Amino acid sequence: MEPRMIAANNSSYLARIKPGWKFGALLVLSIALYLITSWIVLLALFIASAALLLSARVDPKQIRLPLISITVILGIVFVLLGIQTDWLNALRSVLRLLTMCLLAYSVSLTTKFEAMLELFQQVASPIRFVGGNPAQIALAFSMTIRFIPELKKVYVEVREAQHARGLANNPLAVTVPLVIRSLKIAEETAEALDARGYDSDPAPHQR
Repeated sequence: MEPRMIAANNSSYLARIKPGWKFGALLVLSIALYLITSWIVLLALFIASAALLLSARVDPKQIRLPLISITVILGIVFVLLGIQTDWLNALRSVLRLLTMCLLAYSVSLTTKFEAMLELFQQVASPIRFVGGNPAQIALAFSMTIRFIPELKKVYVEVREAQHARGLANNPLAVTVPLVIRSLKIAEETAEALDARGYDSDPAPHQR
């Protein structure tokens, strides 16, 4: 199953750009956002990032819940920062975070999982010279990305089940089943990798 926030069959112009260029641009823009202090410029960049996401031909169902969650969280951040510092500073911070999120969605939703995995392996390739294994590093990154939406789904299921039992306000009643099911998913994934005979390239000193 493909993660919710990673492209499966996106056909927009962004999907035709190499993953390295997209992730590189995302990194540069994310750094640049924190060098900009004008809220007007930040607002313009936010609008541009929203337009970019809309131009990516993304299924609204893929981004509806994530955007609602982010809006709620950043709304709380805005209020807390506004009270603790000042409202203009809070506005700048929220605009930066919103813009980075929209840019990240534009990249992830137009990049196939296989292409992302290959990019991770290329980025990690220098560690081969110190005895590391780029393929294993790439697999770790990719599995982390895959598990984020899966764990969120498990959390929602556990919370709804405990709510039906009247235990929604009990942290242990939610945490314990969540941990157990998460460990079960990890174990099933490890067994699946073994069954497929996964064996990444050995490190140089093992050759």
